[in-house]
Amino acid sequence: MKRSTAVVALLVCAGVMWVLGSQNWGAEVVNQTPEGVQDVGSETVTNRVGIALAAVSAVLAVLLAMVGRIGRWVVTIMYALSALTFAVVAVTQEDAGFVRWAGLAVGVLGAGLSLFIARGSGNWTTRNKYDRDAHTSTDEPDSVSDWDALTRGEDPT
Repeated sequence: MKRSTAVVALLVCAGVMWVLGSQNWGAEVVNQTPEGVQDVGSETVTNRVGIALAAVSAVLAVLLAMVGRIGRWVVTIMYALSALTFAVVAVTQEDAGFVRWAGLAVGVLGAGLSLFIARGSGNWTTRNKYDRDAHTSTDEPDSVSDWDALTRGEDPT
């Protein structure tokens, strides 16, 4: 699996967690309106912990695109933990109905996906201008090496 595909897959999973976390989980806020304040009715409660875990998962998915080999393992394990925590939070909701089981499924799926990505990320390569010389087989100068030579104070002409 390519790095971009892995990041998009984890972002989609985090998005589904966000949608499930923002649904009505069946609980009602007890109306504790102080004296003299007009009552506007009770509000339904969304799963704020679920939304926070989905946000953490989304940040970790984006972070996966930026870290190196060891960082990938750390990020994917943290993603798996946040997805499993989302699943546990979803299951502990008593009146959530279908959202409860969908949250469990998405949390377990996200954890499994992140661990699968961690296992397969060993063959990802990091390429940038600094390791460009190691990947090219010709010794001909190019525009990037000319600019690097100018940066070092050398005149490539």
